[in-house]
Amino acid sequence: MTLNIDIHSCQGRVEQPKAYSTLKPPPPLSHWVKEFWQLNVPDGRYFYRSVPDNCVDIIINLTFPEEAFIVTPFSTAKVFEMKGPISYFGIRFNILGHQGIIAAPLGGWNDVDSVININEILPAYTLAAFNHDTYEAVPFQNRCEHFSKALLGVLHPYKIDSRLMRYIFYCNHNTTIDLSDRQCSEFGLSARQLRRLTSEHLGLTPRGFARTLRFQNALQAINTGSTTNLWLNSYYDQPHFNRDFKSMSGVTPNEFRTMSVLYNTN
Repeated sequence: MTLNIDIHSCQGRVEQPKAYSTLKPPPPLSHWVKEFWQLNVPDGRYFYRSVPDNCVDIIINLTFPEEAFIVTPFSTAKVFEMKGPISYFGIRFNILGHQGIIAAPLGGWNDVDSVININEILPAYTLAAFNHDTYEAVPFQNRCEHFSKALLGVLHPYKIDSRLMRYIFYCNHNTTIDLSDRQCSEFGLSARQLRRLTSEHLGLTPRGFARTLRFQNALQAINTGSTTNLWLNSYYDQPHFNRDFKSMSGVTPNEFRTMSVLYNTN
């Protein structure tokens, strides 16, 4: 069973030409994988600001394929430093989609820094599918096709706790999130049980997950050019929206709208 629900997963704008590419896979792979992406960092010392999106990413250094890692959900922006020229290829999974290749619950292997070496998590047969032929110098779309075939050979169905699924659907369809015992009883559990489930499978607290969904809805509006009264649909007022947005992204909405998330020290 897969979670067939369309939840936003947006990052910021990269202003360098041809530096950032994305591709959404077709079914059946799209049941697990939200998108492939590639970041080509120019020559020099750069930083990349990644914002919370509730997703798990597998990231591979195309220059040094042995340097591959998994980034798990986080609640505030992470800034990665890198020295170009260098390229990274990523597989961004749908929420819970990573369970198609990692059977152990996320809470059992999640790291405090949300960055884990791929060799510590992925089973040997999956690592074997990601062989070095996949990293050869080919166009981005060809690389996506290589990884699509590799993934379809190792992905498997996974179970989702029905109570957790009801909670995720609730968060996706409600702008005001009530996590009282009364509301949680409608999911089929207590507030304490919900905290345990989200920590174990989503890597976040119930409020942290819901807060990231709300942030991603605002970010989607920014990315699509809908910049008028972004706070109206999901926040109490504009100051509340500004504070929440800055606490998650590290910058104000206006700064994020105009900045490049890939930037150098100059």
